[in-house]
Amino acid sequence: MGPVFSRLTLPFLCAFALLQGPALALEPLRDFGDNPGALDGFLYRPDGVRPAAPLIVALHGCLMNAEGFDDETGLTALADDLGALLLLPQQREANMERRCFRWHDDDDNRPGAGESASILQMIDRTLSNEGADPTRVYVMGLSAGGAMSAVLLANYPQRLAGGAIIAGLPYGCNRPAGLFDFNWYTLHYNIFAQDGADASYACGITRFFSPTDRSASDWASYVHDVIDVAPEDWPLISIWQGLGDETVDPANLQELTEQWTAVIGIDAEADFTEQFGRATRSLYRDGEGEARLESWSLEGFPHAVPVDPHGTSPGCGVEAAYISDGGICAVRRIAQFWGLTEQAR
Repeated sequence: MGPVFSRLTLPFLCAFALLQGPALALEPLRDFGDNPGALDGFLYRPDGVRPAAPLIVALHGCLMNAEGFDDETGLTALADDLGALLLLPQQREANMERRCFRWHDDDDNRPGAGESASILQMIDRTLSNEGADPTRVYVMGLSAGGAMSAVLLANYPQRLAGGAIIAGLPYGCNRPAGLFDFNWYTLHYNIFAQDGADASYACGITRFFSPTDRSASDWASYVHDVIDVAPEDWPLISIWQGLGDETVDPANLQELTEQWTAVIGIDAEADFTEQFGRATRSLYRDGEGEARLESWSLEGFPHAVPVDPHGTSPGCGVEAAYISDGGICAVRRIAQFWGLTEQAR
């Protein structure tokens, strides 16, 4: 029975493998600097990529890695279509058991420090070695990767053309809200070594705790304390949140919107709202009428990157851990907002 089974199934399996196409190759990034955050990095280079290509930096969420965040999200297909380079930093389990980026740690979320510095070194190495366009560098991430995207936007706004925060958190959300507030960071991170530590209390993670409601000016001050640039120099920002998220409280969508509109110096009231199935998009413009920020909320959507595997256009990912069918292609909508595509698919 065994040999017969093998003879019958082997041709089928070979044909199936051919239909699936070759496995996508992520090239390890080596010798990109002193790497103070002790991160790994991987590069996806589309066939025929040309000099001065855009560079998209994609940051995975907790319990994920770079390999599970490339084609599943639709990012490699997007990179193929755009002729863009795709850089995927990766957390090491030795640093954080759940593979979360350390967005919450002052040693890793300041310019030139820790993981923030390591990711910038990866960007600089890619710009130098691959000839990518330094004026077209974009960052996006999910969950802890979304929170780390907010870190990079706050740390290096003049180095980025756009950013996207998917099910992420405001920069500085785990700061004590007042002079006499207890800082749970010391207790939970240093004693119990939990990933994110006091973020469970102050940032609305795990839904047991509501995010701290702070004024827009307070949120903006956390960013301006790190770096202050002219309003026109802030990158374009896209914020995404599922309203059925049971990991990150959906109220963070409003806190993020308040933070970044205040940082950019624009009104927190949307200038335009439109509906795409279960998704609602709100657009925020500056005084010159230029779109500077968009927010997306998805009714009933979980803690995941929205993909559209059954859509009319190919290349929008597949369902996997923390990647779910939302009937909309998040990565292509984000690329459209950044000006990388003329029409989202």
